[in-house]
Amino acid sequence: MTNKINWKAFILPLVLGIGLWLLTPVKPAAISPTAWHLFAIFVATIIACVTKPLPMMATTLIGITVATLTGIFTMDEVTAGFGNSTAWMVAMCMFMAAGFIKSGLGKRIAYLFVKLFGKHTLGLAYALSAVDTVLAIGIPSNNARVNGIMYPIIDNLSHEMGSDPKQGTQRKLGSFLIFNEYEINNVTSGLFLTGLAGNMVALGLAKTQGITISWLQWFTAASVPGLISLLVIPFILYKVYPPEIKATPNARVWADKRLNELGKMAISEKIMLLTFLLAIILWLVGTSIGIDATTVSFIAVVILLLTGVITTKDLLNESFAWNILVWLSIIMLMSKKLMTLGFFPWFSSTLGHSLHGMNWILVLIILFLAYFYLHYMFPSVSTQISALYAGFLSVAIGAGVPTTLAALMLAFCGSIYLSTTPYSAGPAALLSGTGYVTNKEWWQLSALIGLVFNIIWLGGGLLWTKVLGLW
Repeated sequence: MTNKINWKAFILPLVLGIGLWLLTPVKPAAISPTAWHLFAIFVATIIACVTKPLPMMATTLIGITVATLTGIFTMDEVTAGFGNSTAWMVAMCMFMAAGFIKSGLGKRIAYLFVKLFGKHTLGLAYALSAVDTVLAIGIPSNNARVNGIMYPIIDNLSHEMGSDPKQGTQRKLGSFLIFNEYEINNVTSGLFLTGLAGNMVALGLAKTQGITISWLQWFTAASVPGLISLLVIPFILYKVYPPEIKATPNARVWADKRLNELGKMAISEKIMLLTFLLAIILWLVGTSIGIDATTVSFIAVVILLLTGVITTKDLLNESFAWNILVWLSIIMLMSKKLMTLGFFPWFSSTLGHSLHGMNWILVLIILFLAYFYLHYMFPSVSTQISALYAGFLSVAIGAGVPTTLAALMLAFCGSIYLSTTPYSAGPAALLSGTGYVTNKEWWQLSALIGLVFNIIWLGGGLLWTKVLGLW
C-alpha cells in the first residue's frame, strides 16, 4: 500500500518553476542561464515547502535531483553539500536536547526554580521564564522545550491550584502561565544562537553570502533586547491578562513534592549537567581557542554517548534532526550556488540601486517589519526563513545596511515573529489548543505583544547594536 501524496499541492510550484524556466530568453542580461535555471528550481522547491505536497525533506530532495539532472550540480557537489557544518550543528544540538529530556535534568531544573521563586504568581511566571531561558541554551527545539518539559509542568501545576479548562477555571492561573510561556519561549528562542533551529538556518544562509557570526556575537547582540523582554513580558501580561490567583504558596510545596519523587540526582543527570556547562563555556570561548560552535556540539554529543546518557538508538529516533539535516543542507547548497553564480549579488545590487537615496536605517526598519508581519502567511518558522531570509538579507546589504547588523537583525526577527498567530509554530499550535486561552484572547494578546517585541528588538536592538559598534 502506497502513502497518499497531495498531488494538487505540486501545481503551484510546478507552474512557477516551469514558468520562470521558460522566461530564460527574457531574463536580465547580467544573469547567466545556469543561474536563472537554478533560481527557477529554487523558487519551485521553496513554494513546495509551503504547499507541502510532501514533507520538506522530500521536496528538497526532488529539487536537488532536478538541478543535478539539468547539469547545474554534479553529484559530487550534492554529496559534499551534506557535510554542511551548520546543518550538522542543528542536528547535534537536537541530540543534546534528547539528553536533557531523557535524563530528567530539564524537569529537575524547572521544579527547583518553582520551589525557589514560586511564592507569588508573578514570581512563578518569572521562575518558569528563567527555566525556559536556561533550557534554550542547549535545546534548539522550541517544540522540545514546550511539549517535552514546560507544558506538562505548567498544566500539572495549574491543576494543583484548581485551574482547569474543563472546569471553566482556567483564568485562575493556567491561562496566564500558558500564554506567558508561549511568549517567553519566543524570547528565549532568539536570545541564544542555539535557542532555535531557525537561528542556525538563518546564519547558515548568511554564511553563503560571506557573513560569519559566532555564538558569542549572537548572544552579545541579543542579550539586551532579550533580557528586557524577559523582564517586561511577564509584567505586561500580568497587568493586561491577570490571573485570578495572585499568591501561590502551594506551588513551592508542589515543587518540593515533585523533587522528592525524583530523588537524588542520577548519574545521568550529573553527566548531562556537566556536559551542558562545558558546552556553554566552549561556545563562549571556543573561537578564541580554535573550536567552533559545531565542534562543541559534536564534543557534547560524543560525551553523552560515551557515558550512556543517550544511545545510538536515541539518535536514530530523533527524526526531526535527520530531517532538518537533509533539507537544510540542500537549501544552503542551492543558496550558496546562487551566490557563486552571481544571482544574489545581482539581486542585491539591483534592489539596492532602486532604493538609492533612502536611508539604510529606514530600509532595515521596513524590511524588519515586513519580515515580521509576513509570518501571518507562514505556519512554519523554517519555511519562512528558507523562503525569504536570503532575499531580504541581499536587499538590506544592497541598500547599504552593515552586513553583520543586517544578518543579526533579520535573524532575531525570525524568532520574535513566532508571536503572531496560533499556527506560527509547533508550540503555538499546542498551547493554543489546550483550552487555557480562547482563540479571541490569543489573537488580541499576540497583536499586543507583537508590538512590544518590535519596539524592544527593532528599536532597542538598533540602539544596542550601535553601542556595540555594529554600525
